[in-house]
Amino acid sequence: MAGTAGTVTIALLTLVIGFIIGWLVEWILDNQYRRMRELQAALKQREEGGTAEPRAVPSVTDTGDEEFARTFREFLAEREEEVRALRADLKEQEARYERLEARFEAYMETHPDDLTVIKGIGRIYQWKLRDGGINTYQQLATTTPERIREIIAAPAWRKLDPESWIEQARVLAKRGESVTDGS
Repeated sequence: MAGTAGTVTIALLTLVIGFIIGWLVEWILDNQYRRMRELQAALKQREEGGTAEPRAVPSVTDTGDEEFARTFREFLAEREEEVRALRADLKEQEARYERLEARFEAYMETHPDDLTVIKGIGRIYQWKLRDGGINTYQQLATTTPERIREIIAAPAWRKLDPESWIEQARVLAKRGESVTDGS
């Protein structure tokens, strides 16, 4: 019990410290951005031909402004480096996603959906559909009724309802039903 209370205390303390640090960083950034907007407004006014600067914005030649400009350039350089690192990480994550997607597609080919969940499809029809290249609800949902009749090749006296199968498959594919789901 004491270990749990200690863990909760540490977690709360960490949360509070993180909140305070985050608030301070945001406050500093807000001040820097406000200052940058003021300098941009002054620069824009100068470019438009106005020589007078707003009173709230000191001259760019002031020592404080030079220091601010240097600090801000350093800040921007650090952010640009972070952006480069994040872009590299994003590319890595996209490549990882593509690899996982390819693995999933390979898995789906070897682990087809249980088509017998669909009313009217038994084991025999499931085997025929699989032989015809239909292994998943999504594949069945995008197949035409004519193609299903062609694959099943049932005698004329046998009642088939491929339109119903397609609709049920659409519902199951939309829900993301898997091989083991039976609803």
